[in-house]
Amino acid sequence: MNILSNGVAIGMITTFKTYKLKSLDKKGHTIKMVFTRGKTMFSIGDKVFYGAHGVCVVQDIQELTFSGQKKTYYILHSHHDVSIRLYHPVEAKDSKLSQITTKEAAEIILETFKNPPDVWYSRMNERTQHYQKVIESKNHIQIAQMINTILRKKYELNKEDKDLPSHDLKILEQVTSLFSEELALSFNLTAKQVMEKVEEIILAN
Repeated sequence: MNILSNGVAIGMITTFKTYKLKSLDKKGHTIKMVFTRGKTMFSIGDKVFYGAHGVCVVQDIQELTFSGQKKTYYILHSHHDVSIRLYHPVEAKDSKLSQITTKEAAEIILETFKNPPDVWYSRMNERTQHYQKVIESKNHIQIAQMINTILRKKYELNKEDKDLPSHDLKILEQVTSLFSEELALSFNLTAKQVMEKVEEIILAN
């Protein structure tokens, strides 16, 4: 399967830029997330985080022509499914590629799961809008806190022999899959082991 940088069939091209993101956890720790963009190149063999595709590997860097435009592209494949091939321009304005979170940053991100949950919106459309806003922020701390809130609600409902609404469960599964896959590389663990650590932290707090 060949997919261009926006996740759709070959034919459209998106761009990306260089920026730094600084986050604060709820204890005031500063977390610097540096997303390398533009002319700073990843190398063949590098593992990168690629938005909704999760962790990918840079397989090659080639000059290619799409829609009549010749550009240099990263050719990537999904870390968990090598049959999925993706293309991302090396020089663009709005990147979906970022470096894998460092172990130091990942450890601070896990501290988020010691926090109490955020307010649980009773209306589904309000929760959906909140989820979308957090996901689009690409902020690791905010995403971790969103997972923390949904997981705590799930455990609370399970104690009452109730289930988490299917829509929330679907969001939780999608986000935790990408989240745990990236942190697994940061800690040199499996994604399952990362989520076991998350559950252990939540249940202890």
